[in-house]
Amino acid sequence: MEIHARVERWALDEIPVPGKLARQIIDWLYRENRFCSGKLEIHEKFVGPHGLSTPTLMVTNTADQIASLASLVPFTEKMTTKTQIIQYPGEVGVCLQHLGILVGRQAQATIWPDILSWIKCQNG
Repeated sequence: MEIHARVERWALDEIPVPGKLARQIIDWLYRENRFCSGKLEIHEKFVGPHGLSTPTLMVTNTADQIASLASLVPFTEKMTTKTQIIQYPGEVGVCLQHLGILVGRQAQATIWPDILSWIKCQNG
């Protein structure tokens, strides 16, 4: 219950975003996919996956389409740094499957040890 309460708190703990910024986020990042395609301009510089320099771990829930494997692979193929993808099959009893990695009992037992191991390897 404590984990569910934390997720609910996180979901409700939002700050208001000005309308213009909200439209730019939706248009530029989602509709036009500028970051993934390397066409997002910030301070006269184009940014995208090719410019990421930090090792990156991605966890995808194969039972949900929010961050599907099909959406991650093209992104990771454009990265020049070390990447790893962990696939999580989802689990019964989790209402919002894309949050299952945070609240699912099986995720805590089977996926999180892999995540923590990956983090430990990056630190040393």
